Amino acid sequence: MFYFLVFILSAVVFAIGPFLFKYLGIVDRPDGVRKQHKGEIALSGGFCILVSLGLSFLIAEYLGITDSNRPSSLTTAAIFGIPVFFIGLLDDIKPRKPALRLIVQILCCWGFILATDVYVRDLGNLFGFGNIYLGELGIPITIFMVVGITNATNMFDGFDGIVGSVAFWAWSTVSLFAFMHSAYSLTFMHTVIFGVYFFFATGLLGKKVKMFLGDSGSMVIGFIASLQLVILSQGDDAIFKPVCALYLVLLPLIDALTTFISRIRARKPIWSNDRNHFHFILYDGGVSKINVILIISLITIISCSICVYGHIYQVPEYILFYGFLTIWFFYYLFLNEQTNSN
Repeated sequence: MFYFLVFILSAVVFAIGPFLFKYLGIVDRPDGVRKQHKGEIALSGGFCILVSLGLSFLIAEYLGITDSNRPSSLTTAAIFGIPVFFIGLLDDIKPRKPALRLIVQILCCWGFILATDVYVRDLGNLFGFGNIYLGELGIPITIFMVVGITNATNMFDGFDGIVGSVAFWAWSTVSLFAFMHSAYSLTFMHTVIFGVYFFFATGLLGKKVKMFLGDSGSMVIGFIASLQLVILSQGDDAIFKPVCALYLVLLPLIDALTTFISRIRARKPIWSNDRNHFHFILYDGGVSKINVILIISLITIISCSICVYGHIYQVPEYILFYGFLTIWFFYYLFLNEQTNSN
């Protein structure tokens, strides 16, 4: 019943959002370079996701849906995502300096840690020499990780529906972990909302209600999602190991890391815009947008499946970590070869 209410509520919010943002003039216009869509598309994705999450949390509280101390932390993550959304929205309306976005993201992550006392204290046995306990050093490391994933998600948002598809499959996996641990978790609520967004973002429900995430949407998804990965991978009631998070956000993470390294090597600003991303390379190579989304969804399903397999069969954490590094290495070679050939 609860998830059905979330679905209906989200569908209504997502249906209204595009008309509101078009009325306010907050739309994405094609530039013929990176933005090659047709017509003006409302940048209402982040607004709709945030409103849907907020209303769903209120319904969950009213219905008494809870499990231990997680809902309070999950709700707090959404609350601190609000300033991240608004600074992204300002950037959608008129581009701001990247430093301003970073400052807001850092302060919001810091605020979340102070409010909940939740941060990465244990990285697990990443290298095969025993668990890596960080203690209070985990506070700046957590901030670095959260800000990194937030901006990696933003950079990966090149096509309508890409981030939504990754978020859907990642949170479907997180929901599976919650089910396996008999923890009635609100994580499936996010899966429902991301699923609704995907249908609107890809235009499957018509061009009038089609929307983009914009910087506001992609950053708020990255911010809230990364905090939830911290919440659900730490402490005695963790439902998966920290290394699993790498596989849940595999493509956005390795794409951003590879892009940053390539730009540094080329002596370009790391925040500069270009088409040297996996999705753009596929599209510029003749792959249709829908097939790009399908390929990225398939890769995400595979990476999440590796994560689930490792969790069920207790694959050593260092094996999973070295596997992640291996995947990143080959991805780096592929992207560099494609970039150099162009």
